[in-house]
Amino acid sequence: MMKVLTSPFNNPFLNLALEDHFLRGGADLPLLFFYVNRPSVVLGRFQNPWLETNQPYLVENDIWMVRRQSGGGCVFHDEGNLNFSFIVPEGMIDRRKHAEVLKEAFEKADIHLEISPRNDLWMDGRKISGSAYKQTKDASFHHGTFLVSSDLAKLEESLKHTLIPKNTKSIASVRSKVITLQERHPGVEIKDVIDLVAHHFKTIPYEIDGTLLSMPSVQESFQNLTSWEWLWGETPLFEIETKDGLMEIRKGIIEKTGEKFDQYSMKDLLPESELTKLFPDFSEQRRSSNQIL
Repeated sequence: MMKVLTSPFNNPFLNLALEDHFLRGGADLPLLFFYVNRPSVVLGRFQNPWLETNQPYLVENDIWMVRRQSGGGCVFHDEGNLNFSFIVPEGMIDRRKHAEVLKEAFEKADIHLEISPRNDLWMDGRKISGSAYKQTKDASFHHGTFLVSSDLAKLEESLKHTLIPKNTKSIASVRSKVITLQERHPGVEIKDVIDLVAHHFKTIPYEIDGTLLSMPSVQESFQNLTSWEWLWGETPLFEIETKDGLMEIRKGIIEKTGEKFDQYSMKDLLPESELTKLFPDFSEQRRSSNQIL
């Protein structure tokens, strides 16, 4: 029987850490985990933050940047977006099955969705839900977004590029026109969507409590997700044009010098305007995100 859990937290790093905890044996499976994050952009595992996001805009608007464990493209989260995660005990996941489950649940409320060839959900020819996958030897998850009432202007601006590298090994996002559920069905809220899907599974949503936060596996995953080594240091190889010619950046490190790719190592190689654009001050995010709630 599918259990439906909800998170009371809006810290994206914490919700992803909880999801990882459930995946790695922290709960009886299968389960469906719902959570809502504060404004954030969430990169796929193999993406380049400078290519996928508008870095100055993120800092100016207090939009956090996060790198998740699954592949796929960069997405925008805010309080109007519902995140879902189907976590199942099988090592191999049926990539279409859960999209069909959601489609069937919404049909009962006379809300009509289509499933794309990429197993995303669309409404009236525009994307309303994107998803990605992760598999371990013993379990897997299919997680995604569902735009209920998100700020689409902020979504669009957040996902503009800061830099187009000369060469890159990163996976580029596939951009699509998007729509929110409230555009076609005014008054429908996130709680309504959770209840609708839970009813489809003939169960009642259960809100998890704070006791899980002290679990070593949750703490370890949280620390990893918030680290420089993961957020920036997992960026695939790319090249940038400087005063000294092309410079190769691998895993956040300048190949030629072994230094981190940041405003200090690049200060004599790029104009001030480029430095400000490429390296806005994310220190407030680092401070706030480490306050675990």
